[in-house]
Amino acid sequence: MAQNIKNEEILKQVRGLVGPIIEEQLRYVDCFVTKNIGLFTPVGGACFYSLSLEHSYPSYMFVISFNDETKFKIYGKIISSVSGKLFCLSPDIPHHELPSEFPPRYIAIFVNKYFFKRQLAMYKVKQNIKFTGEFYPVNQQLLPLLRKFMIESDNKMQGSEIILHALNLEICHSMIRGIFNFAPEFDRISNRLEIDKAIEYLYSNLDKKITVEKLAKVACMSPSHFFRVFKKEIGQAPQDYLNKVRMKIIKNLLKASNKSITEIALDCGFGSSSYFSACFKKAFNITPSDYRKTFIKGSISKKDKRKMKDIDPILF
Repeated sequence: MAQNIKNEEILKQVRGLVGPIIEEQLRYVDCFVTKNIGLFTPVGGACFYSLSLEHSYPSYMFVISFNDETKFKIYGKIISSVSGKLFCLSPDIPHHELPSEFPPRYIAIFVNKYFFKRQLAMYKVKQNIKFTGEFYPVNQQLLPLLRKFMIESDNKMQGSEIILHALNLEICHSMIRGIFNFAPEFDRISNRLEIDKAIEYLYSNLDKKITVEKLAKVACMSPSHFFRVFKKEIGQAPQDYLNKVRMKIIKNLLKASNKSITEIALDCGFGSSSYFSACFKKAFNITPSDYRKTFIKGSISKKDKRKMKDIDPILF
């Protein structure tokens, strides 16, 4: 076995989900089990019990395959796995897995039928649904939840029992939502987090050429979608925001640093000091040199003060 079943209690939990299986049949299988949910992953070979002809499970079985090699025979029909899809089978349906030339690669999720039905009853969907080998989309949250379940089950840390119970519920509801296509109408939080990633990249790379396409890639969005989401979240277009950030930093550098105007221009992503000066003059109707001069002596004339108030109203 890839992971030994350490005691009779664990084997009892496995049998409660799978049926009259023996340890030898799980020789090449990693097992992670609780009373209501068990995860089984072949490692170096198939599960011998899954190959036994016309067997059935007392639980619901869901399988996420990572290749197209696994095949099942159900009611005389051969069904090939679909990578990245959720294969579903209701309890008490005779079937078997077909031998494969290559070791199977999948995670089989067994859910106690009463536990599954209690969770399903919370949704306005067909309650007596019968799965006979159909494929459904995988909720994007499911695989991270399965990984957490395996780690928690494997390590048995303090508090594991409570965390595994919570993961039982999350895994079950994640699959139900994927099967019945329940998804948030909009994902404001994820959008905001992705935009924050793009803004963090922007601040960390002001000395480089930054394009909407590059920011969209950082946010894992298409450029057009990124532009729409950014403008909705921030209130202005990405390039306008970038220019505003650059000018704010430039003004601070002109006031407080000893760097030359050329150095400041390069640090903030401008190819030349002349182009930088032209952009600054266009934005504030004053050259960078004149802007800096007003701060050198630590005092500002009334005329300059009126002029600067239009540029930096917060300072005055």
